Amino acid sequence: MLLIRHAIGSRLFYQTDEYDILPEQDKWVMSIKISEEKAKEIIKFKEELNLFDVEKNQKTWYYTSAANVEFNKEKSTITIIADHKTVYPVN
Repeated sequence: MLLIRHAIGSRLFYQTDEYDILPEQDKWVMSIKISEEKAKEIIKFKEELNLFDVEKNQKTWYYTSAANVEFNKEKSTITIIADHKTVYPVN
């Protein structure tokens, strides 16, 4: 499950199981199925996003210091390129 949260106050913008995270050089490209309305809300706060990839035994925190967020209207996907990743074990 992927959670997209506001870095200030931790407000949940979006939660989904429809996403891909692919490594690309020293970054991670996230492609997320989303409605245009939800994408617009996320883009408004693109400089203040925390993303959490929650799995059974670990949680991975991603963020983008360059605010690299784009919406593809034709595919109904938002792409976020993260340049920071930290993995935490989950008990």
